[in-house]
Amino acid sequence: MMKRTLLFVALSILFFACEKEEKTAGEWSKLAEEKRQDIERLIASTTCHDISEWSVFTHGDPYGCAPTHFPMHPSIKDEFDRLWADYLYFNREHTNAMIKEGVIIEPCWDEGWFHHAPIRLACRDNKASLVYIHDLEIEESKEQIAEIYPHIEAYLAELTCENNEGWTYTVLYNNDCSLSYIPVKRTNERSAIRTDIEFYNAHRANIVNKEKLDCSDRSYEYPDGIICEDGKPVVKTKTY
Repeated sequence: MMKRTLLFVALSILFFACEKEEKTAGEWSKLAEEKRQDIERLIASTTCHDISEWSVFTHGDPYGCAPTHFPMHPSIKDEFDRLWADYLYFNREHTNAMIKEGVIIEPCWDEGWFHHAPIRLACRDNKASLVYIHDLEIEESKEQIAEIYPHIEAYLAELTCENNEGWTYTVLYNNDCSLSYIPVKRTNERSAIRTDIEFYNAHRANIVNKEKLDCSDRSYEYPDGIICEDGKPVVKTKTY
């Protein structure tokens, strides 16, 4: 009887040890990707006739540079929530496994303001789709830039300073692949001009990409400090 008990205990320990065997980062990544594909299939299987019935699901990933977005219909929300919870678990375990394996996860530095989110929803071939700025035709982006840029000009015209302290900068994309640098006051609050610059940069990038400009043979200017000149903050640059 004692031998049987010991054998049972030994087998139980072996069983649970096998059950708790750690997966590799690659294995967790595969599980997360499979779950994400399940989510995409669920959404694709839901017919889209009236886009007003749909909304945008958004989730911010602390290890991601931009939030995740999906089209959402009330009829699939419960199933979506279940799949999404599984995906988050697998993705979190993937991150933990990467860290255990010695992978250094670099943070996403906020070097430029760019609009990543979808701008609207649309029914395409009876399926709900997210429409991003990079999906737009060039003319629509040009029309949007014509509306946005006067706001940026007004912002720059109103900027004043008393000294060099408390300033940083953000990037403004130009129409010839070059960059301009816009002075911004350091603050914990969201700058009022940020939304305009995010949309402007996304529309400008859409135009540059679709016009297939050759940006390979040119020099670039890089920021080299911000100074207060005649009551106006100025981003000094150097060419490399």
